[in-house]
Amino acid sequence: MRKTFLFLLISLLFWNCTQDPAPTIILTNGKIWTGENETSFVEAIAITGNTITQIGDSNSILALAGAQTEIIDLQGKLVTAGFNDAHIHFLSGSMGLTQVDLLATKSLEEVISITSDFIQNNPDKEWITGRGWQYTYFESGLPDHTTMKALDLDKPIFIKAYDGHSAYANPKALELAGITSSTVFEGFGEVVKDDQGNPTGALKEDAMDLVGKWVPAPSKADQLDALRKGMRLAASLGITSIQNASGSEEELKLYQKLLSSNELTLRYAAAFSVGENSTPEDLERFTFLKDSIGTANPWIRADAIKFMIDGVIESHTAAMLEHYTDLLPEHELALGMVNMSTDRFQELVSELDKRRFRLYTHAIGDRGVREVLTAYEKAESSNPARDRRHRIEHIETIAPEDLPRFAKGGILASMEPIHADPATVGVWAKAIGEERLPWSFAWNSMLQNGAKLVFSSDWPACISLDPIRGIHVAVNRRDPSGFPQEGWVVQEKISIYEAMKAYTQAGAFSSFEEGNKGLLKPGYLADLIVFSQDIFAIPSMEIHQTKVDITLVDGRKIFERK
Repeated sequence: MRKTFLFLLISLLFWNCTQDPAPTIILTNGKIWTGENETSFVEAIAITGNTITQIGDSNSILALAGAQTEIIDLQGKLVTAGFNDAHIHFLSGSMGLTQVDLLATKSLEEVISITSDFIQNNPDKEWITGRGWQYTYFESGLPDHTTMKALDLDKPIFIKAYDGHSAYANPKALELAGITSSTVFEGFGEVVKDDQGNPTGALKEDAMDLVGKWVPAPSKADQLDALRKGMRLAASLGITSIQNASGSEEELKLYQKLLSSNELTLRYAAAFSVGENSTPEDLERFTFLKDSIGTANPWIRADAIKFMIDGVIESHTAAMLEHYTDLLPEHELALGMVNMSTDRFQELVSELDKRRFRLYTHAIGDRGVREVLTAYEKAESSNPARDRRHRIEHIETIAPEDLPRFAKGGILASMEPIHADPATVGVWAKAIGEERLPWSFAWNSMLQNGAKLVFSSDWPACISLDPIRGIHVAVNRRDPSGFPQEGWVVQEKISIYEAMKAYTQAGAFSSFEEGNKGLLKPGYLADLIVFSQDIFAIPSMEIHQTKVDITLVDGRKIFERK
């Protein structure tokens, strides 16, 4: 009898030790979208540590609870996988939170008022920098010393447009940079001058560096503090993963520092910037970093390269197949600009493709998009069996005959719906012209031609980091006020399912991480968000009113709305 008792006791202890541990968190009584298809909803989800362990009905999941399990009653609220912002400049955006922030402005008057208040509240700042003015604020599409007269102060002011492709420098900033009527800039961009040949203060593309290089560089401590602030903002918006769309080894080290101190609250994928003048040594160093970091760490990876083939439409620097409709055909920018020669671009694409990097290329104009498609196709022809997942970024306009090339080449369409917010595209639409307007921000056409859509913000080159605002535009093709009443190429709007898919699982797919994030399934990382309302069920024009109530990353609650 005693042996039998000891045997049963040992067996019971062994059985208890081999059982799966009780969940650390259970979310129950909700509408949980797993992401697998349009109708894949469950009531409850169990999380153990940093991993989703069970999904199903509330009763069966609650039966798994232990004494230490935190139970969150969703009260019918919607839960989805966390947002993956697949094209972002996070350090730049985070630094902007400590500068003049004009992204939410709606007029030139607001720009002047906010900038003036910042100057008054920060008297010790040597330079006044910031970002966020829109081209639509100015009759010519660009600021000048007349429209910005209120900022003609004895302090240098350097403020970029919301997209980061143009900037305004006040007279003091131009003076310190040595920019005069005799300044000649022959690179990618322009020092804008008036009819008398005098600088207006507007700078395009690389010409911004003539002033930017005089701005004091932030310290590493300043950058880390800014990133902490940026992560708090991202958490409040449900962003659990980001893919940087440019960067350096120094920037990568900042995220590694945050990871080592257990402060990193979003998953980070680096992309190293490569251009016309990149050296073989640069490519070797990026390859070393990629291989040494590897892909096993779910927090940080560094296996992507970022190119820029053209500029933006508002400043006529995006490369076009036909001339801009608001410029004469003989104008020097009538067809836009390319950032590097075709031969050099194809050479770099081929070399970095062989090194097994994922490639992102900024291409906004239809000629720019075609250049990138051709370069990617040539690289693919050398080894057609390999799964590449190269991407083209932005694709604000495209020749319709190029649409099928995305699916055929396995090339991802990486786009930002927030850039198509109708309230911001006046100057843009004027430059494009009516004939090309139907192929603007062609999300639905991409899907109809079999392409995979990947969504993001391009922050801080946008009017809002909030994915919900971008999703609102993607689904409605209207801004929150309902503008434009007659529609903004409405045939290109997409369903809420496709928009959510592009902002969650498609981002994970683009970085070869679809096996562990982007869906809510057992075995996947516990990165998820709780919404204030059900964006799958409410009228689509109410989507923008939605807030994030809770954000979990790695099974930890990093944000809760009070």
